[in-house]
Amino acid sequence: MVTTQPEATGHAVTVNGLRLYTQRRPGAATPPLLLIHGLGGSLESWRPLLAEMPRRDVVMIDSPGAGRSAVPALPIRMPAIADRIAAAARALGVEQADVLGFSLGGLVAQEVTRRHPALVRRLILVDTTMGIPAIPGRPKVQLALLSNKRHQDRAAAERDLPLVVGGRTARDPDVLAAMLADRAAHPPSWLGYRYQQAAAIGWSSYLWLPRLRVPTLVLHGEDDPAVPVTNARMIARRVPGAELETIPGAGHLLLFDEPGKTAPILERFLAR
Repeated sequence: MVTTQPEATGHAVTVNGLRLYTQRRPGAATPPLLLIHGLGGSLESWRPLLAEMPRRDVVMIDSPGAGRSAVPALPIRMPAIADRIAAAARALGVEQADVLGFSLGGLVAQEVTRRHPALVRRLILVDTTMGIPAIPGRPKVQLALLSNKRHQDRAAAERDLPLVVGGRTARDPDVLAAMLADRAAHPPSWLGYRYQQAAAIGWSSYLWLPRLRVPTLVLHGEDDPAVPVTNARMIARRVPGAELETIPGAGHLLLFDEPGKTAPILERFLAR
């Protein structure tokens, strides 16, 4: 018997004068799972993962300057982004959630947990860092990440995305094509992309990570060129009681190109 998944409904909320686009897909498994995407992403990218978690109540928010959310008038720092994400979640009636941050969204998720502890029941950090000190990818990968061209030009995306993300996307042309199609739906503007990058400059959670008191899962692909897996081990050592899961052969997009492997790990952690 095939179960029809409920549709995600879109809703724009305004927080401190900034319009943020949100979606919520209802589900029986609660509390909601709040998903925070990475650099240049949008909430459309979560579709492969959602298909593997059909019972989960999910809230998705496009970060400032990304997807269908507005670009701030001036750059805003990571704590301010976290405050806006938390306020947008509460505007949707969410008083407590499990929070998952992917890549740059992992920095936001750490700040949400620090600044709004009552909102966060469990924390999941995927392919992310604690800022300074972080172990960067190879110079060629970092140079590709600096450019927004892969979000605007198909040829640049076909060239740079496998280099940046590794894993199944780099190995399977069909998966790469699907990724490129999803990413073309709502690409970031040049200014929005730069503002997201600027928010991470000089940011660090190193000193306060040991003060987080929330069950935490650190999930990482072992073949991640953009964020080497050493960063996951560093985070897991700093967060009290954190669980570390690494997936051999998985790359930076493991939530999206290997959702069949990652969703069961997430569900087991959330169910405990």
